[in-house]
Amino acid sequence: MLKSLLKHNLSIIYLFLCVIQAADIVAQTIPATPVQKNIQSPEVDKFGAVTFRFLAPNAKKVMLIMDDAKPRKMSIDTAGVWSYLETFAPDVYRYSFVVDGNNMPDPNNPYIKPLFKRALGQSLVHVPGPSTLSWEVNDVPHGVLSQHFFRSAIIGDQRDMRVYTPPGYDPKRPEPYPVLYLFHGITDETSAWVTAGRENIIMDNLIAQGKAKPMIIVNTLGYGAPEMFDPGSGVRNKQSYEKNERLFVAATLKEVIPMVEGFYNVGKTKKYRAVAGLSMGGGQSLDIGLNHPDVFDYVGGFSPAVILLDPDYTKAFPKLDESINQKLRLIWIAIGRDDYLTPSVRKYIEWLKTKNISFEYKESDGVHSYQVWRRYLSEFTPLLFK
Repeated sequence: MLKSLLKHNLSIIYLFLCVIQAADIVAQTIPATPVQKNIQSPEVDKFGAVTFRFLAPNAKKVMLIMDDAKPRKMSIDTAGVWSYLETFAPDVYRYSFVVDGNNMPDPNNPYIKPLFKRALGQSLVHVPGPSTLSWEVNDVPHGVLSQHFFRSAIIGDQRDMRVYTPPGYDPKRPEPYPVLYLFHGITDETSAWVTAGRENIIMDNLIAQGKAKPMIIVNTLGYGAPEMFDPGSGVRNKQSYEKNERLFVAATLKEVIPMVEGFYNVGKTKKYRAVAGLSMGGGQSLDIGLNHPDVFDYVGGFSPAVILLDPDYTKAFPKLDESINQKLRLIWIAIGRDDYLTPSVRKYIEWLKTKNISFEYKESDGVHSYQVWRRYLSEFTPLLFK
């Protein structure tokens, strides 16, 4: 039985790695396309209809790829402009063009989500909605985004972290601020939760509405083995991910958290700390949070890639038992029903049940995308530090 389960989990890990490799097509080292004169893309009308355009008169086939990964066939006009029109619900969407097999962002759209160690990123289109949506900019007090650079002695490189401080942040406030350590997904970098996740806008709105406590959010780089992304490295395998996880956790605990507590007026005990993340970062947040209940009080996993952890969960979480129910205030896990990680997350949930762990779990509509993760952040943060 154990041998069969291990074989199945390794198959899922292989599938996940294939999906990651497919996503990396976005970052192929092809020449950057200059801004195309007189081409407006994307064009969003007041009804949510979006027109995407790309000038390529000599191309034979151009496709639009969005969060659902379904190729959308674009059509060409007599001027050589390819276009595609579709109406979308209010939200923010990732997209790219596949031009004769080469995947690239929209050269006419400056709104982009960068990718780690890649020249190209993913384009973003915002379909505006009502002010009640948590990620829409409103006339409320706004927090501040900062970027810190430092050398990680544990990982052995220069890296950065992004920090959101809430509106009116007071470095001398008698009551220290709580901190949410919020991790990004694989191929992303530290800005992803701002560019695509709109974390600062979400927090500004929730704090103004009194739904969430003023808190600091830290986005640190999620790679303990960044060399696995180097072109031609050929090291992206199970061993690389194990090293990535081990060093990332160590750097977070021994470097990032002490640095944040030295720079900012934040609490230095577990009641002031929460950890969460999406995809790879979701698996990392469960790893670091459930294995270190002495460090955090709140743990969240959004579409967590638990398949990147040891498939034998008793090894990945060697000390996890029902005693953690008295140590943690909250374990919160959520995923979209059509997410390709849902089967593995459901198995993980069943394993938690066998250990008599108390947690909150939800499945919502959606795929592996920021459409669900923005909503999860909007639901998760009001539960913190009460």
